[in-house]
Amino acid sequence: MQRRVWQYLGLVSVLLVSAAARDEADSWIRGVYTGESPRPVLATEPEAWQQASRIADHTPGAFVLVGTGRSMQPLYASGTIMVLRQLPYGQLKRGQTVLYRNQQNKIVAHVLVAKARDGWRARGLNNGIHDMEPVQSDNLVGVVIAAYKPVTRAPSGTLATLRRPKPRTEN
Repeated sequence: MQRRVWQYLGLVSVLLVSAAARDEADSWIRGVYTGESPRPVLATEPEAWQQASRIADHTPGAFVLVGTGRSMQPLYASGTIMVLRQLPYGQLKRGQTVLYRNQQNKIVAHVLVAKARDGWRARGLNNGIHDMEPVQSDNLVGVVIAAYKPVTRAPSGTLATLRRPKPRTEN
């Protein structure tokens, strides 16, 4: 048990040090401040699931899911394994990536860009404007606290990103 606690603390330390080492330029993507959103850690898929599950198991109100879609690229590609945590609405900050349920009952993962009278404005990094629907306490699902980009080991032992082959088109 004590060994697991030390492993967990070591993992959290690595995440904190890597977050602190990020320079200001890395905090902006396509004109959107993302400095409060964790950068994905490269890991093999089994390692990514293991690390994400470990964090979720030791963090109250946390859960793991896999992101889909293109709205958060290049920060989070489809297939990114994310750890989310339920936080009080009053603790939200600009630059955090949140999950919220929109009026169509779909779950959306976007970055908080501004606080308004009726809630937070959020925006996908590939979207030209912020979402029209605000993030409010009643539709907030969680905040991304860790992310893992699954990779495979190349023959040389280095990590390589998993890529889906493009469909062949015949002329």
